[in-house]
Amino acid sequence: MTNKLDVKSDFAIYDENPTFAYFDSASTTLVPKAAVLETSRFLNHTIASARRGAHSLVVEGATIVEKTRTILAEFLETEPSELSFQKSISSAVGSLVYGYDWQTSQKNKIVVAQSEENSVLVQILRAGRVLGLEISTIPIDDNGNLNIESSKRIIDKRTGIVAVGHVTVGTGTTNPLSQIARITHDNDAILLTDASRSIGFRDERITELDADIVMFSANIGLMGPPGLALQWIDQSVGNDHLPGILGGSAVANVENSSFDLAFQPDKFESGIINVPAISGLKAALEYLTELKSRGMYNHLEQISHHMISKLSSIDGIELYGTINNNRTIFGFNIRRDEGISCHDVALFLDESGIAVKSGLLCAHPFIRQISDEGIVQASIHAYNSLDDVNLLSETLTTICNELI
Repeated sequence: MTNKLDVKSDFAIYDENPTFAYFDSASTTLVPKAAVLETSRFLNHTIASARRGAHSLVVEGATIVEKTRTILAEFLETEPSELSFQKSISSAVGSLVYGYDWQTSQKNKIVVAQSEENSVLVQILRAGRVLGLEISTIPIDDNGNLNIESSKRIIDKRTGIVAVGHVTVGTGTTNPLSQIARITHDNDAILLTDASRSIGFRDERITELDADIVMFSANIGLMGPPGLALQWIDQSVGNDHLPGILGGSAVANVENSSFDLAFQPDKFESGIINVPAISGLKAALEYLTELKSRGMYNHLEQISHHMISKLSSIDGIELYGTINNNRTIFGFNIRRDEGISCHDVALFLDESGIAVKSGLLCAHPFIRQISDEGIVQASIHAYNSLDDVNLLSETLTTICNELI
């Protein structure tokens, strides 16, 4: 096998250490030089927040925001009006839950998959407590597979929101969103999906997920600067929904005791949005569009296949999840019965110039089901190479054969 892409020179971190192997893209993706330059250019020459006045710098900022929205819509093959810029996934989830009309709909229940990350799960738990809602959990097995039969029993006519992510942390399992969507819609509920670990990693339209609302980080699959989340909302849902968090450009007029809501997508963008990161995201999307034309998704499948082959061949590695070549997340442990900590493994790999994530992966209930202490997670993106995988495999083999 040969590498289809060789893009390490597009990322400054490899200028400092050409042999560095970065396997933590499911948490934070490396940012290409072009996106860093665009962010710096905005901070140096524009700085003004979008839609805050009439002078030329403000107009330039607003232009950047709308151009980025258009490029993002083209990348995702959707409409710009369905996309909004968010401060974080947690705040976007909170705005959705607090804004949902529980009283009129006569709903009082949220259903959430056991495998959801803390940014979704904890916000739902907190909002449910404040609003007096029932929170029910769809169980997940050790491989990350969601139980459809349990879903049919748990999701009912009292359910207003169902939260099921697209790709599960730790195991890289793809949830059956189409089936969950049918069950959800049969009960007149809406489906919320965190797609942070599939958007930018896989060649799928966002509408193919069958969710009503999709949230994802700009700094995971899309290689944008940190500090920015994104939300896609189906037009039919977005038109009627009043966000629970407002302010800034989300409102058009404010009186002492009333306000007028802005139109979609502005109504979903409360406060001051992160225009520097949005500016960088524009360049990152342009970069990813070029990589797509050069076979990025085939490259990722090749790396995935090689990773599965290498990890599966190491005696002492316990690899979690179902094997398939769409996986970009690989969770494992080394001989847990001999007391080898996932953090010890990660630290040894770090000393060898390899970065992985270890622990409960911000998905505590699910990962604790696999291992009380946590697991090692290696995740890939376009800049990874076969040589990176070989280095990881060789180092893990050394750990298993010589250090245990």
